[in-house]
Amino acid sequence: MEAGIEWEIGKIAEEYEGQDDLPDVEEYRLAALHDARSTVQGLPVPIRKSMQAPFRELADDYMVTWRTKHGLKATNTEQQMLATFDLFAGFFGKKPIRDVRDPDAAHFVDALRQLHPNWARKPKAREMPWRELMKAYGGQPKGLADATVNRHMATLKTFWKWAKRRGHCDGENPFEGHHRTLKEGINAQGYVAWTEDELTKLFSPPPKRADLTELMLVALYSGMRLDEIASLTVADIQRKPVPFIRVTDAKTRAGNRDVPIHPALWWLVDKATGEGGNRLWPSFRDEGPGGKPGGDAGKEFSRHKAGKGYRDRVKAFHSFRKNFVGQLERRRVPEQEVAQIVGHEKAGFTFGTYGGEAELRRKAKVVSLIAYPNLPIPDEYRIKEPCKPT
Repeated sequence: MEAGIEWEIGKIAEEYEGQDDLPDVEEYRLAALHDARSTVQGLPVPIRKSMQAPFRELADDYMVTWRTKHGLKATNTEQQMLATFDLFAGFFGKKPIRDVRDPDAAHFVDALRQLHPNWARKPKAREMPWRELMKAYGGQPKGLADATVNRHMATLKTFWKWAKRRGHCDGENPFEGHHRTLKEGINAQGYVAWTEDELTKLFSPPPKRADLTELMLVALYSGMRLDEIASLTVADIQRKPVPFIRVTDAKTRAGNRDVPIHPALWWLVDKATGEGGNRLWPSFRDEGPGGKPGGDAGKEFSRHKAGKGYRDRVKAFHSFRKNFVGQLERRRVPEQEVAQIVGHEKAGFTFGTYGGEAELRRKAKVVSLIAYPNLPIPDEYRIKEPCKPT
């Protein structure tokens, strides 16, 4: 076997005698022959970095395997991962992942912590070479949020593990150890409920768009998420055994649930007419990876709240959900019951996706505890007589 390998090497040497460079194909073939000879002789095979895929190219291979995971929902996770790989590839260049060292990861994190938080909102910025990007948006005293940096580094850390298992790199993971613990109220920036005065201001007057007003009311009296509400169809509104909303396309198993319709939302039942697949609020455009209307609705709400003077990110559409949950907590409703209604995952509790009639009636009593006595609800949404199950 070794003689055959030597013969093939000799053929290449004769054919290209006197030439400084070999064609790429022959260069790869010659390298493979040398590696084969080393293997036969029991010698270590050298790592040929020039023949290894660049970081970004290998990241594409990783994404192919990532997409084969079962149960993936259409979210913005894939876009975020690709953005991470693009950003690091801009910093690191076309070298293979094997060349990433601890100082590389540390310098990258330092750059992220000084990168303008809104840099990605500029389409041109995403196409900039790394040096231009840093010149235009780097060096900020307050850069990307810790949560954003954590997400970037978690993606890179997982990618390294995948690459190492497949022989593309070795040694300690250079992306380890860069996670920052988020402190409540400082880094975490969790959403907070609207105060009574703030709710009054949001509805005085209400949004110019009636569909946005309706989404806000549904959120206040159901605790549902924006995407869940904006995506509702006629078929999702049920009348028996009590009026309820069936959520069927949530990101988690706990998110798929039946939510009783609060008496203040009985107008919603009358609104649900026509073909079952028709959207209740079709004017909101489908956006994002999953083709959901929540993104468009969220932009409309952001404009409305900004017009009322509210620009703090902790006060958002999700804050209506905080109002709902907060009321139930103050009423001392057991947390497992709250979790069932709002679709939270709770450790130690296992629920069926959709409960029976008795459970639905019990949840309806819980939902009816929600009250906003001073909320200036528009007259057209004040129900004079409750609807009846059919």
